[in-house]
Amino acid sequence: MKRSKLGVAITAFFITFLAVGCSNPSSNNSSNSGSDKYTTYMNQGKDAASSQQYEAAEEKFEDAHDVKATSESKTYADQAGNMKDAKEKIREYEFKDALGELDKVANKTNGYSVMTKQAAKLYKTINKVQDHIKNDINPLYKQAKISYRDGNYQSTIDSCDQILDLPYINGKYYKKVKKNVKHLRKFANARLNGEDVNEDIDTDNLDANDEDEATSSNKQASSNSNSSTKSNSTSTNSNNSSNQTNSSSTNTQNNSASNKQSSHSNASSSNQSTNNNNTSSNSSSNSNNDSMMVGGQTVTGRVISQTRNQLSSIGVDTSSWSDQKVVDFMRSAANNGHTTIDSYTKQDVENFK
Repeated sequence: MKRSKLGVAITAFFITFLAVGCSNPSSNNSSNSGSDKYTTYMNQGKDAASSQQYEAAEEKFEDAHDVKATSESKTYADQAGNMKDAKEKIREYEFKDALGELDKVANKTNGYSVMTKQAAKLYKTINKVQDHIKNDINPLYKQAKISYRDGNYQSTIDSCDQILDLPYINGKYYKKVKKNVKHLRKFANARLNGEDVNEDIDTDNLDANDEDEATSSNKQASSNSNSSTKSNSTSTNSNNSSNQTNSSSTNTQNNSASNKQSSHSNASSSNQSTNNNNTSSNSSSNSNNDSMMVGGQTVTGRVISQTRNQLSSIGVDTSSWSDQKVVDFMRSAANNGHTTIDSYTKQDVENFK
C-alpha cells in the first residue's frame, strides 16, 4: 500500500516537472525576442543619430517604440524628428525657425546625449550666423538699397563690396545672402555705366537673407520676354490688317479720282487732329510722371503708404493729403537732406507747409 502511494507521488512529480519544463522555454523565448528587437532598433537609431542621419534615426526609434513603448524611445524619436526639421529649415535659410527646433532638442529632458550635444553645437553656429546677418550685413544692405533707390549707384557698389569683403561671407550659411548682394551690385554697376536694365531692384526689401532677388528677377525677365513676344505678335497682326485696309483703299481710289482727293483731305485733317491730341496727351502724361518722382525715381503706392505711416508716428495727420501731396512733401524733405522715410521729422512738415 505504501509502495503504491509512493509510486503515484513520484509519477505526479515527473508529470509536473515535464509540464513546467515544456511551457517556460516558449514564454521566455517570446519575451527575449521582443526585448532583442527593441534593443536592436534602439542601437540602430543611435548609430544613425551619431552619423546625423536623423530621418533614419527617427524611424528606428519609432520602430523600437512600437515593439516596447518606453519614455526613452519616445524621447529619442522626438529629438531625431526635431533635428530633421532643424536641418531642413537651415537648408531653406530659415534660421529663426531652425533655432526653435534646435532649442527643443538641446533642452529635452532625458534626451539622447549625442543629439543633445549636436543640437547645442549647431544652435551656437546658427545663432552666430543670425547675429552676423542682423548686425553686420543688413545695415550695409539697407544702405545699399537706399542708395540704389536714390540713384547713387557708386555708393550701392561700395556698400555691396563691404559685405562681400566680410571674412565669413563665403561660408555655406551665407550663400543666399551673397547671391542677393552680388545681384544688387550687378544692377547698380549696369546703371552706373548707363546700360539698359530691363528689371529693377525691390528697394522695399531690406533683408539680405530674404526673398532671392536673383531668382525673382529671372522670373520677371521671363515674364517680360513672353509679354514682348505676345506684343510683337499683336503688332504683326495689326500691320497685316493695316496692309489689307490700304489695299482696299487703293482699289477705291483707282475707281474714283474725286473720292481719292476727298479722302486725302479728310485723312489729313483727321491725322492732324489725332497728332495734336496725342501730343497733348503725352505732354500731360509726362507731366504726371514727373510729378510722382523724387530723386529721379518714381514713387510707388507702397512707398506713399509707408511715408504716411511714418508721418503718423510723429503726430502728423495725412488723411486729408492726396498721394500727390505726399510725394511733394517727400521732394521737399529730400531738399532738406532727408532722403529716407525714417528720417522725416516734424520740421520737414513745417518747412513743407
